[in-house]
Amino acid sequence: MSSRLFSPIRLGGVDLTNRLVVAPMCQYSADDGSMNDWHMMHLGALANSGAGLLIIEATGVEAIGRITHGCTGLYSDANEAAMKRVVDACKRFGTTHMGIQLGHAGRKAASTRPWEGKTHQDPLEADKTWRQAAPSAISFWDEAAPPPKAMDEADLARVTAAFVQAAERSLRIGIDVIELHAAHGYLLHQFLSPISNKRNDMYG
Repeated sequence: MSSRLFSPIRLGGVDLTNRLVVAPMCQYSADDGSMNDWHMMHLGALANSGAGLLIIEATGVEAIGRITHGCTGLYSDANEAAMKRVVDACKRFGTTHMGIQLGHAGRKAASTRPWEGKTHQDPLEADKTWRQAAPSAISFWDEAAPPPKAMDEADLARVTAAFVQAAERSLRIGIDVIELHAAHGYLLHQFLSPISNKRNDMYG
C-alpha cells in the first residue's frame, strides 16, 4: 500500500500539497511578545523545508498568557506588525502554508526560559506584576510558589475576547491555519483536568 504522506489534503478551505507538518516549536526569543530576526531565520528556513504546513510556536493571546518572557504573543499592534514581517517573508520566499498555535499558559505562565534553570521556586521573581490566572488557585510548581488567581467571569470574558482578537490578527497577517492549544497542561487543558480545576460553577 502506498503512503499518503506526500499526497494533498484539504483542511477547511486550505489545500496542502502534502501531509508533512512542521510542529510549533517554542523559541523563547521574542521581545515583549514580538518576533525578531531570530524568528525570521528560524521560520524562514523551515518555510522551504518542503512541508505542506509550518506552524508558528505557541503564541500568547495576552501578555500574562505567555509561558516565558521570551515567548511570542499576538496581543498588541507591535506583536502583529513584527509577526507580519516574518509571515510575509515566509510566504514570499517559501513554499509552505503558514499556521499558528494560539494559547494561554494559565498557571504555567511566568516561567523561566529553559536555559535559565528550572527551579521555579518563584516563577514570578522576574516580574512581580505578572500573576498567573487559572481555573483554580492551585500552583503548578509547588505549594510554596504563589498560587495563580482563580479566574472570575470577567477574567474568562477577557481571555475569550483575547483569543478572538488574536485569531483576527492572525487572519490579517495572512495566517492560513489556526490551532488552539488545549493540551500539555496549559489554560484550556487546565479547565479539562480535575487536578487543576476545582470549581463548582458552570466552568467546573
